[in-house]
Amino acid sequence: MRTARNVMTAGNGKWGMRNGETLTEQRQTARKISAVWCFTLPSTHCLLPVVAVALVVVLGLPAWCQDDDARTKAVALVRESQELAAAGDTEGARAKLEEALKADPKYPSIYANLGYLYERGGDKVRALENYAQLLRLRPSDEYGRERISHIFYGGEFPRKLRMSLLKFSPVSFITDECLLTAPGSVTQVKRRLAYTSGLLFPEQMGDSGGAMTTDIPSAGGQGVVGQAQFNRVGYGFITRPESEDLDMTAMIYYPSRLLSEGGKDYAELAQRLMHIILRVRCYSRTYLGLPPATDERMPQLWMCEMGPTGAEQYEDNIFFYDIARERTPVEWMREAAHEYGHWALPEMGRFTAPEAYASGVLGEVLFCQFLAEEAGVVTGDPWPSEAAQQAINGLWGNEEVGLAKYLADMRAQTMDLWLAEGPNSELAAALGEKAFHYLVGAMLWVEAAHDSNMLRATLLKAPGGFPADFYYGYRQAIEEAATRGEIHLSAGALDTSRSKLTSEPSEGALRRENVKLAVGDKAVYPVYLLDGPASVRVTPGLREVKLSLYVDGRGPLPIVGGEPTSLGEQDQGWHTLTLGLAEGAEPVELKELVIKTGQGG
Repeated sequence: MRTARNVMTAGNGKWGMRNGETLTEQRQTARKISAVWCFTLPSTHCLLPVVAVALVVVLGLPAWCQDDDARTKAVALVRESQELAAAGDTEGARAKLEEALKADPKYPSIYANLGYLYERGGDKVRALENYAQLLRLRPSDEYGRERISHIFYGGEFPRKLRMSLLKFSPVSFITDECLLTAPGSVTQVKRRLAYTSGLLFPEQMGDSGGAMTTDIPSAGGQGVVGQAQFNRVGYGFITRPESEDLDMTAMIYYPSRLLSEGGKDYAELAQRLMHIILRVRCYSRTYLGLPPATDERMPQLWMCEMGPTGAEQYEDNIFFYDIARERTPVEWMREAAHEYGHWALPEMGRFTAPEAYASGVLGEVLFCQFLAEEAGVVTGDPWPSEAAQQAINGLWGNEEVGLAKYLADMRAQTMDLWLAEGPNSELAAALGEKAFHYLVGAMLWVEAAHDSNMLRATLLKAPGGFPADFYYGYRQAIEEAATRGEIHLSAGALDTSRSKLTSEPSEGALRRENVKLAVGDKAVYPVYLLDGPASVRVTPGLREVKLSLYVDGRGPLPIVGGEPTSLGEQDQGWHTLTLGLAEGAEPVELKELVIKTGQGG
């Protein structure tokens, strides 16, 4: 592993210009490494020769700080440890060092030797922890800096790190947070992101210095349509829940300015794409449980100058084509989320148009919705507020992203289509372009009507990959939810084509918000009910608010806010609930319908 100039950076995904150095300059600079290690350090390193270390020399301190019994004992234990290590007794050597730690935890040589033992045993994280502690105690220690550089550049880049270790890394990192709200609760979960920002050479290049060549598969992976060369790489990490442990979760490869056919510098674009992919992966894992936590695969992103403009996923690879062509920020975000959707979500098809599987379009809309939702949470001003949109722009160098228009347009193209056609439409069994968008709309409605838990259950309960399997998955998810009690249906999941509202709802991140009902208005909702009795109550629970309710056109049934109203015995299947406001009542903002169905109704 080799690197060009690196600048250690921390913050909210900010990017700056960085200049490269020749490999000779890197090697010269590597031998003049600064003794200061902090997040603002501009340091330059290259591949250091692998040192065959049998014993780590005792790193003593001046006599004036070694005159106590604890230090004398620690020195003796370190020597004993070295002798055991030389004899091949690694466990015994480690035990001696642990004993030395108890005697004198401020003796640097203990950490140098522990780092060596862990490094020799393949535990890079513990090795780095000990070398980092060595440098905390003695910032000018050449051995500690050399070994840390070797761990990062001497072979495979570390797949696991810790946030606290990044400031000791010779590789520059950008860090940020992803603020998530656990599905079905108000609990917020923070996941830290970290990705390299220096100009790193791919580990596959080895010492030869030659660019790596990768086959570009045809659509569907039936063959190879060409090859592309790459000599730069970025690595992305995400912390585990409630932990500072970082796991590598994505790699991105791209050509340098010298390798590029047009002499373009793609480093900044690579960092932006990595940032989006890391956030998307957080959303996918947290909200949908996909891919499962036990799945340790990671996507590899390839930025190719060849090919038609667009992107494609094949196995664990995501290819971005024609990267020199200008795209709008929202198009880059959409492409990244789209291909990640193909990678992480179950296949949903096979359709004849616009593409075989709907998981890509579902993924791009869902993940962009989650991005908008997070922007509202972070700014404290829900989407589509100006503050939330500015936060999104900040992810792309403060360029105008245009995410609000994209989400509104896609909602109209997909979810509104499903609502207008109705859940019993013949499109549920079709495979054309309209049926494609109909299925995407159905899944987006599940998220809008309920939450990510219900969408996750729908996707996981689908017995196969045909469109009908996902409609079946929703029915199964409803049946399971009904056995647990009430089913919550957001007021923003209304059928806008059949509803009549004096005041138009706002286009929120995940659903329509601010659904207000005035006299003469009506709000229409599709609901899936099970065989047996059913009841519904409407929030907010303002007892003085009197509504009228129609079930499949029958009614009106009087309904008071917060009080359950019996719908009587119902046949299992889709039904239509229509809400109106009694004459003389003041306008009211609806929040949700709370339904009991089946034997629990």
